[in-house]
Amino acid sequence: MAAQIGYQGAVTVGTLEDEIRFYQRRTVEAILETGKRLLVLRELTPRGEFDERLGLLGFSRRTAYRFMQAATKTAKSANLALLSTQVKSASAFLELVTHDDDVLENLAEMDEVEKMSASELRTALREAREEKGAVEKVLSDKNAAMDKLRAQVKRIETLPADEALEQTMKEATAITRDAMGAIRGGVRQALVALNDAPDGANKSVFMAGLIGQIQADLNALREEFNLPDVSNAADAQLAAEVAQWGK
Repeated sequence: MAAQIGYQGAVTVGTLEDEIRFYQRRTVEAILETGKRLLVLRELTPRGEFDERLGLLGFSRRTAYRFMQAATKTAKSANLALLSTQVKSASAFLELVTHDDDVLENLAEMDEVEKMSASELRTALREAREEKGAVEKVLSDKNAAMDKLRAQVKRIETLPADEALEQTMKEATAITRDAMGAIRGGVRQALVALNDAPDGANKSVFMAGLIGQIQADLNALREEFNLPDVSNAADAQLAAEVAQWGK
């Protein structure tokens, strides 16, 4: 086969794989170097003549501008510059160029990027993009909740003392109900899913750890505000004592 196709290198698996990796990297390198030269050529070309020169070079306008975009963004992004030395597929690399730098950062931190196929890289990109969207939503919801709370605090500050206390207690009750709903709904469903999953050596320990974190936070709040533990106040007498203590 080597003789038929004119290959003159060493005929060993190791050498062939090393050379394949070399030329795969060169493919991405060629895109970047071509993009750089196209950018400079565009600056030197009189207005309106650049597309004509692209035609003479055998480039479609779309391909040329994708190469130029790749060169421009790689020069500005350390993450993309790193990925350009790892990604083997030219089409996959051009797809990376279209993503935000914080999405690329997640990929750049992975150890197996250079071994990923184009489809695996696209999957990793999609997951990174979804993770970014989820984080942004959490931050957005958090900021919205904080803005709402600030507005409520300002409104309460204008009320008489008794009304302000009553309003604050209502707000605290609503927040507590939300927290209880999250525990009885989301947290419980997570535990159900874990319980139904195949048995593992650390499954019960992991589930106990989740509950332990919640309990630790509750204990910290009780200690911070010097509050008694009334979680077991089931009988009427103790409940009455708690009510009296509350007064």
